[in-house]
Amino acid sequence: MDQVFDTEEISRYEQWLETPAGRSYADASFALLDRVLDWRPGWRVLDVGCGLGVHLNRLQERGMLVQGLEAGPVAAGLAARRLGPKVEVEVGDAHDLPYEDNSFDAVIMVNTLELVERRAQALAEASRVAVSRLCVISLNLFSPTGILSRLPGSRHPLHRGHPLSLVSLWRLVREVLGPVPQTWAGAISWPSVMVGRWPFSPLVGVCAAVTPRLMTTPLVVESPARGHAARPAAIHGRVGVLQLIK
Repeated sequence: MDQVFDTEEISRYEQWLETPAGRSYADASFALLDRVLDWRPGWRVLDVGCGLGVHLNRLQERGMLVQGLEAGPVAAGLAARRLGPKVEVEVGDAHDLPYEDNSFDAVIMVNTLELVERRAQALAEASRVAVSRLCVISLNLFSPTGILSRLPGSRHPLHRGHPLSLVSLWRLVREVLGPVPQTWAGAISWPSVMVGRWPFSPLVGVCAAVTPRLMTTPLVVESPARGHAARPAAIHGRVGVLQLIK
């Protein structure tokens, strides 16, 4: 079952973001996103599972055109109010994105896969609407923070989630997108925020190159033989198989 935060949980999350731990997390995730997302000013970027919009605000400050999608109406409403009228935030399902193919230059998912039921499907949908990049950041399962977040009584905002390790994140991206180029990094927040090639850091991120989908229609051609025509007999993916009509 996908995790949707209620009003009380959202309120606690807002308060946590103002604590030293929350600010350190935000700074570390910002630095990690800056490192792994090979962005360009003016790009259109979708944040799937945008929460309160903290990463949308960061990308907007970097000169990108941003849009958010969030499963929870409470969080989506707060994000829309925090970001203002220039940023559109919609309520929707990560498994069935309400956008056309190739709608965004890049799609980011920050602490989203930990909270969805069908990770591969959510990742496939994100890649469908992306033209160039798909960036995924997760709480690291094998980091001390990831372990402590799942202990009984934990007050970490992702305590109900299921963190991924760097290896499982990399494998998931490869299974869904195929052998596409990937870059990765890890981020720590103590004693200061730093990003590097650290597989056991509290936050890990992977950015994959995405191949745009080509909009095609089945090909119909005339047969050189008089009185014979050709038409698509079967469609396999995006390839039409031609069969002669006699």
